[in-house]
Amino acid sequence: METKGKKRLLNIIMVLLILVIAASGVLTVGKIQGWFDKPEDICVTSGQTKGVVNIQRNGIGYTLNADSRLQTGDLIETKKGAQAELIWKDQEKLILNEKSEVTLTACDADKNELQVSAGEVFGDMQQQKGTFDVAFAGNTAQLSGAVFSVSVQSGSSSLNLYAGDISILLADGTQERVEAGEYLSVTNSSDGTSSCQIQKMQPASLNEFLISQAQSCASSKDLCFTPEELQKVLDDRAAEKQTALENALNAEKIPADNKKDMKSDKNEQESEAQSEAETDGSEADDQNSMEEYTPEEAGDSSSGESSNICTITIRCDTILDNLDNLDAGKEAYVPSNGVILATSSVEFEDGETVFDVLNRVCEYAGIQLEYSWTPLYSSYYVEGINNLYEFDCGNESGWMYKVNGWFPNYGCSSYTLENGDDIVWCYTCNGLGADVGGPTY
Repeated sequence: METKGKKRLLNIIMVLLILVIAASGVLTVGKIQGWFDKPEDICVTSGQTKGVVNIQRNGIGYTLNADSRLQTGDLIETKKGAQAELIWKDQEKLILNEKSEVTLTACDADKNELQVSAGEVFGDMQQQKGTFDVAFAGNTAQLSGAVFSVSVQSGSSSLNLYAGDISILLADGTQERVEAGEYLSVTNSSDGTSSCQIQKMQPASLNEFLISQAQSCASSKDLCFTPEELQKVLDDRAAEKQTALENALNAEKIPADNKKDMKSDKNEQESEAQSEAETDGSEADDQNSMEEYTPEEAGDSSSGESSNICTITIRCDTILDNLDNLDAGKEAYVPSNGVILATSSVEFEDGETVFDVLNRVCEYAGIQLEYSWTPLYSSYYVEGINNLYEFDCGNESGWMYKVNGWFPNYGCSSYTLENGDDIVWCYTCNGLGADVGGPTY
C-alpha cells in the first residue's frame, strides 16, 4: 500500500509540473505577443498583410498577422512581393512596401517614433494628434499632420511630402523645412559625408506603389497631386508597356534560309515531351524543345504572305473575391486589378495553337509559366501562370482558356488558331469555371 501511495504522489507531482510548464509557456508567448496588454496601452496594430511579413520582438521572430498588437521595440520586415499595414489609434496608417524594415522606437498616445532602416513606406498622419517622428539614414522628420513617403536605399534616401509642412533635422545637425509637393533627397558619399537637396516633385517620378497608396489613402483629396494626375501617369505607363510588349512579340521575322518545317518540329517537340513524361513522370520543364520552333523560324517577312493576328489576355480577378481561400504567400502574385497580362495583339503563323502563343507571350513578358504533357489527351496542360497554380484558391480552382468567348473541351495545344481569334486565360475559383462564364457541370 505504501508503494502505491508513493507512485500516486509521484504521478500527481508529474502532472503538476507539466501544468506549470504549460502555463509558463502560455504566459511567455502571451507576453511576447501582447495578449495581456490593456486596451488603453495599445497604440498600434497591424492591418492587412500581403505575402511574407515578419515581426521580431525581444529577440524572437515570428510571422506578423492582421490585428496583432504592436509594442515599442518591435521590428517589422516585409519580404519580396510583400506589404504590411500599421494602423494607429486615430486610424492613421503606415504602409510598408516589399523588402522594407521598420522599428517602432516609441509607441504611446502622446509620442510615436519609428526608424526606417530599408525599403519604402507611405504614411498618412494628417489627423495624428500626438507627435510622429520618422528617422531614416540619420535624419529625423516630424511628420505629424502630414502625408509622406520615405525611401531608404543603399547610398541614398529620400522623403516625399504630399500634404503638410514639416521640419527635418538632418544628420549634420542642420534643420530644413519641406512643403507639400517637394521632396528631400540625401546622397551619401564614400568619405562618410552626405549632401541633400530639396526639389519640386513630379507625378511621373512616383512608382506604382506610391501612386496606389496616394490614390487610396484617406487624405487623397488633400494631396498636392489630383487623382486624375496620378491616374494619367499609370495609364501612360500601361500604354507604353503594352506597345513595347506588342512590338517585341511582333518583331520582324528572320530570313527564310533559317526556317524549319513547322509541322515536323512541332511533332518532334511533342514526341520528346511525351517521352519524358513516360520515363520519369516529370514536368516538361525543359523549354529547349520549345525553342526549336519559334515564329521567326516558322515564317518569312519577305515571302509576301499576310500575317495572322490574335489577341491574348491573362487574368485572375476572381481570386480578389476569394482571398480567404488563397494559399498563404500567394497574394504577392495577384495583381491589384487581377490582370496579369492586358489584352495584347500578337502575330502568329498558320498552324500555331493557343499554347504556342501563350508560351511565347509569357517568355517575352517575363511571366512564369509551368505546364506538362498529357499523353492521354496528346496535349499540354497548363499547371501554373505567374506562380498561381491549380488548387491554390480552393479545390475547384485552376486555369481555363476560352477563344472568342467559347471554352473548348480539349487541350490548348490542340486548338489551332485562326486570324482574329481572341484568347482569354482566366483563373477559376468556384464551380469549375462557372465563375468565369464557363460551362457548369
